[in-house]
Order: sequence, then structure tokens, then C-alpha cells
Amino acid sequence: MFYPKTMKSIINAGGALAVLVCLSGCSNEEKTKSGPDTLAVEVSDLSKVNSETAQQTVYDGTLQADKVIDLSFQVSGTIVSFPVKAGDYVNKGQLIAQVDETTYRNQYNAQLAQAKLAEENYRRIEEVYRKGSIAEIKMLEAKSNYEQATSATKATYQNIAHTRLYAPESGYIGQKMLEAGGLASPGQPVAQLLDTRSVQVLVAVPENEVNRFPAGTPATIKIDAIGNRLFEGVVSEVGVLAVNTSANYNVKVKISNPDRMLKPGMLSKVNFNTTKTSAVKTDSAGVVVPVQAVQVDEKGNQFVYLVASGNKAERRQVKTGQLYSNGIAITEGLKGNEQLITSGYQKLADQTPVTINK
Repeated sequence: MFYPKTMKSIINAGGALAVLVCLSGCSNEEKTKSGPDTLAVEVSDLSKVNSETAQQTVYDGTLQADKVIDLSFQVSGTIVSFPVKAGDYVNKGQLIAQVDETTYRNQYNAQLAQAKLAEENYRRIEEVYRKGSIAEIKMLEAKSNYEQATSATKATYQNIAHTRLYAPESGYIGQKMLEAGGLASPGQPVAQLLDTRSVQVLVAVPENEVNRFPAGTPATIKIDAIGNRLFEGVVSEVGVLAVNTSANYNVKVKISNPDRMLKPGMLSKVNFNTTKTSAVKTDSAGVVVPVQAVQVDEKGNQFVYLVASGNKAERRQVKTGQLYSNGIAITEGLKGNEQLITSGYQKLADQTPVTINK
């Protein structure tokens, strides 16, 4: 197509201008894209979180009876009656089981007859002695025989009494080791009685934590099995021997159980409410942070991301300590007054610009 010379000049100038505009725009776009993107993150103020939780440590616990009594007979014999079953609640003084008393009854009757004979003999000799017709030694021998027979009779009667086994305390029958028809031996447990008027929560506490909870430390116990109901208790006993050669020690928390809703074996969450003084003493344990916020690099180093000045992410190397139910302790690397990035850290690098989601 034919264009006038003037028109060609205009077209050439426009094309050059377009090239310049494109170059300028593209150059600006490349400069904009060359900088790091600002990422949205969520943070946790460690100074607030740890001031609220430093005095509260939560552990898993298991309920157990305050008293566990093994019930056994003092005499041997065949069990003829065992009217209770596992899980039954029995009152103090209630009959638990009975062995056959026939042998002991026969022994008692024989001893009773001997005692009556000895008594009759003693009375006659005593009367003769008073008349002066017999030596005193004869009277004393008769008296001794009578007293011995009487004592033997009373002892035999105790065997009859011991053929019945009664509950020494009110509580639940935990288990039965024998049934009716079984042969009981003296001292052999036939049933287990659980006194649950109060219960103990058994908690395994690590060695570096156990001294934080002396006897008398208050605690709150949550029982999942009865609708997350909360109970108040106190530490009643602190173990001095490690459990099964581990680094854990048993701590027992006692709570009342007036309505008998709490049963041995129930699982619980125990929240120890330590004082501010004890919290200060354990500051060396570190700052507790969410477990997911701690990352590991290819060399095995642990690190977290913090919000530094200028709203930039700061990668901070840390060392971790004890694991808790609400997080993990940082023993090195944090002071406890930082803003920890808890969400959105997956795409971060050191000095990445961030914006905090409210």
C-alpha cells in the first residue's frame, strides 16, 4: 500500500513511541516483581500467652481408689456363700462371703463339753477342799484344768466367727479371686474392696518438673467420662522413686467423691495451679510455644519465625525442651516477649515482609 512521506514519518514515530512505552512499562513491572512478596501471617504474643499459662501445667492422670483392701479369711475352708459380685457397692459391716463352719462348730462343741466337765470337776473338788478333806494342790490343778478348757473353748469359737467375712469399710468390690465352692486359705485374698469416698488421681511427672508440685499444691481435674466435669483437689503425695526406672515420678492428687460418680480407671486432665513464686523458680524451663511453630532445617537445627522491626520475618534458631499438653518449651533462643508467627510460616524466609492478620 502507498503512503505519503509525511504519513510514513508519523507511523515510524508512533511505533518508536510505542516501543519506548513498552520498554518503560515492562521495566517498571520487572522492578515491582523483583522485590519479595508481602505475606499475611498470624502471630502469638508470647508475653501474654506465657503469663497466662506459666502457672498452669496440664498432665494426663488416671483415677484410683483412695484405699485398696484385699479381703481374706483367717481360717481355711470351702466357700459356701459369696453373695456379692464385682462392681457391687457394699456398706461397712456387710457380709461378703462365708466358709463352711461345720468343722469349727464340731470342734467348739467338743471343747465346750470339755469345759463343762472341767468346771463340774473343779466345783466338786473345791467343795471337798473347803471341808479339809483334800490337799490344796488338787484343788489348784482342777481350777487350772477348768480355766484352760474355758480358754480353748473361746478360741475355738473365734474360728466360727472368722468363717464369715465382713466389709471393713464401705466401697466397691473391685474383683473376686474366688467363687462359692472354692477353697479359701488363711491370708489368701478372695476379693478386693475399693474405698472410693475419696479418690486419688495418679499423675506421672517428669523429673525436672516434680519438685514444682509439693504436697498441698492445688489442682483442677477434668473428667471426660462424666461430661468434662471439673473437680478441685490437692497434691497428697509426691513419689520419691522413679516409675519403672524411668525419669517420671508419681504424684497423687486427692479429690472428694461424695456422690460416688468417680470410679477407678477413669482418665482425667490434671491442671496444677502453682504459685507465682514457683513459676519464677522454673523460668529456666523456657517459653512454651505451639509445637507446630517449631521447624527443622536440613541440618537438623530447630527454628521459629518471629515478627521483627519493620514488619519483617526473622528466622530464629532455638532449642526445645519438655513437651507439654499446650506446647513445647523453648530453652534457648527466646526471651518470652517476642511475637511468634504461628500461621503462614510455611512460605517464609528470613527478612520476608509480613502483614499481621487481626
